[in-house]
Amino acid sequence: MPDFYQHRLVTTLHQLADPPFEEQQEQLKEFTKDKPITLVMPALYSEVEGPALPGILDHLEKVEFINEVVISMNRMDASQFKKAKEFFSRLPQKHYIIWNDGPEVSKVYDQLSDAQITDYIPGKGCNVWMAYGFIMARGNAGVIAMHDSDILSYDKEMLARLCLPTVHPGLEYDYCKSYYGRVSDRMYGRVTRLFVIPLLRALIKVFGNLRMLDYLEGFRYPLSGEFSITTDLARRVRMPGDWGLEVGMLVEVYHNTTVNGICQVDLGSNFEHKHQHLGHQHDDPEPTVDKGLMKMAREIALSLLSSLASEGIIMNSGSLKSLRLTYERIAKELIRRYHDDSTINGLKYYRHEEAQAIEAFSASLNNATQVFATEGYEAKQIPNWNRTFSAVPELSEQLKNVIEHDNK
Repeated sequence: MPDFYQHRLVTTLHQLADPPFEEQQEQLKEFTKDKPITLVMPALYSEVEGPALPGILDHLEKVEFINEVVISMNRMDASQFKKAKEFFSRLPQKHYIIWNDGPEVSKVYDQLSDAQITDYIPGKGCNVWMAYGFIMARGNAGVIAMHDSDILSYDKEMLARLCLPTVHPGLEYDYCKSYYGRVSDRMYGRVTRLFVIPLLRALIKVFGNLRMLDYLEGFRYPLSGEFSITTDLARRVRMPGDWGLEVGMLVEVYHNTTVNGICQVDLGSNFEHKHQHLGHQHDDPEPTVDKGLMKMAREIALSLLSSLASEGIIMNSGSLKSLRLTYERIAKELIRRYHDDSTINGLKYYRHEEAQAIEAFSASLNNATQVFATEGYEAKQIPNWNRTFSAVPELSEQLKNVIEHDNK
């Protein structure tokens, strides 16, 4: 039974009914006459050979409201780039592949480095940022939709629901964030459930009910990789360059539009993504924070602390220690709730594994607070495209030429 709960700041658009996809598609085709949609999919080459992308393309072949598709990729050589072009060639939409670490796009990154805009940071942040730049250079999109390339349970209805809030002429949203369940025979989404949510609540407990924290805490799945954004807003936001991408984007959007222009939408299904390893075993003598979900948690924590500092919040060793202890208490209290929720739904629940995850995430948080306190950490932010095109005026035409040439 769907609920209709509304958070105090962030508008939530629930799935209260199941309108036929055909009706949604016809609506969107009409709306996109004024606001064409370009879909961005960041990907590694390994995902071309994985189980999820073929299913995603099966659905995209039936989507008529997407004007163009931009697949922004890295970690491939020339032969793999050729195979990727063949793989995506069945898409009926006009589409482009950006080879971020290929020879031609690498020259663009060298030029950006010389202009002190950004160095190439391998990963999703730069992939998405470069896709934005290419779309801005082409100048024929009103809305950008984005989703990951590892969604095993992908469905075309999901894409329609993701795009409707930002393209509908009767709505006034600049940014729409997705949320969904991560459940099979057990609950997944460990970083969200056991780290981000209790950390945000701990930050509110320690530093007060700040509007930005209240806003972030209102998102049901702050780490979801699916959103839609107007191109006007996309031009203004900086791009986080590390694992803090999703949370950092929420903060950037908060600073560049009104909260009334931000919403979250229920995509109406349990998402099946690839599951990453924790990066730490309970019996490791010294846990490391440079791999797996522990690395992700560390960089999310650093992103949040940096965002708080930019709001004028002063953090010292005492408050940061209090933050870690408060996080541990709140996270451990949530174990009981997740257990009870799993019990009445007949799901498996492994308390010991959940406790191990909290222990690992606490080590990540401890490392993040130490780095923040001693090194004056600032989150990696790639400048927005307004500034980039202003600093390098010839870049717009160059981007179009390089990427279009690569795709011939």
